[in-house]
Amino acid sequence: MTPFILAAAALTLAALLPLAPALLAGRDAPRAWRTVLALGLALPLAAGLLYAQLGRPEAIQPPSTANPAEPVQQMVQRLADRLQRAPDDAQGWALLARAYEQLGRPQDALPAYVQLERLRPDDAQVLSQHAVTLALVRGQGLAGEPEALLKRALALDARHVPALALLGAAAQEQGDAAAARGYWLRVQAEAPAQSDVAQQARENLKQLDGGR
Repeated sequence: MTPFILAAAALTLAALLPLAPALLAGRDAPRAWRTVLALGLALPLAAGLLYAQLGRPEAIQPPSTANPAEPVQQMVQRLADRLQRAPDDAQGWALLARAYEQLGRPQDALPAYVQLERLRPDDAQVLSQHAVTLALVRGQGLAGEPEALLKRALALDARHVPALALLGAAAQEQGDAAAARGYWLRVQAEAPAQSDVAQQARENLKQLDGGR
C-alpha cells in the first residue's frame, strides 16, 4: 500500500468528525444522522488503517471472485483477538473502533470506546467520537449519555470545536435557543472563519435570531 493511500485514509478520518457537527446541526436532524452514518460507511478507511496495524497487502487486494468485505472482516477480527491479549494498546482500540464504524457495525465500536476511555481518560476527541457513535447506535439524537460525554469532553478542553458544535446541535434539537446560541458563538470564535463548521455556526445563529 502506498504512503499516499495511508495519508489519504488518515486525513479522511481526521476530517470526518469535524464535518459531523455541520451535518447534525441542520433542521432535519434524523436525516442528518443517517447522512453521517452513510458518510462513515462509504469511506474506505478500515482497510488502510488495519493494513498499517497488521500489514497484509494481499488482504486489501483480494481476488475478484472473493467478497471484498471478507478480508477486512478477517483483519478486524485479528485485531480484536490481539487486543484481548494486549488490552492496554490504546492505538489498537482506536483502530478497532473506527474499523467497526466503517464496516457498518457502530454498536461493536462502543466497547472499544469504553476501553479507549479507560486508557485515555483526558482525551476530549475520544469522548466526542464516542458520543457521535453512541448517538448513531441509539438513533435518538444527542440527548442523554451522548450529551453527557460531550460535556465531559468540553470540561477537559473548553475550546474543543467538535464538542462545542455537537452540544450546540443538541441544544438546538431540544429547543434550548439560549444554550444553542452560546455554543454556536463559541464555535464561531474558535473555528477557522472559512471552515464548514464556522459557516454552519453563522447559519444557525442567523436561524436562532429569526433569520436576521
